[in-house]
Amino acid sequence: MRPRHVLSLAVKELRGLLRDPLLLALVFYAFTLDIYSHATAMPEPLNRAKIGIVDEDASPLSRRIADAFLPPYFVTPDQIDMAEMDARMDVGMDTFSLVTPPDF
Repeated sequence: MRPRHVLSLAVKELRGLLRDPLLLALVFYAFTLDIYSHATAMPEPLNRAKIGIVDEDASPLSRRIADAFLPPYFVTPDQIDMAEMDARMDVGMDTFSLVTPPDF
């Protein structure tokens, strides 16, 4: 495509956009206000998230992984078993569950 044709099509699309005030408002909202509201309203880091740990390995490495979940991002992790994991997540007692399989 020649640059002249691209410029002609771009001008045509901009004219069409200027004739449609609702679409112009939607484009303005989508590229300014919506981006700004998402960037300022959502917290980025975790804050005191509850975590349940199913440690089926019981090795020093799995204990070190479990000890790495520190405040203020996480509450002290609870050691749970596999049967409790789904029930605790369903009720909302835990935000995350970490399963360390045997022979990890």
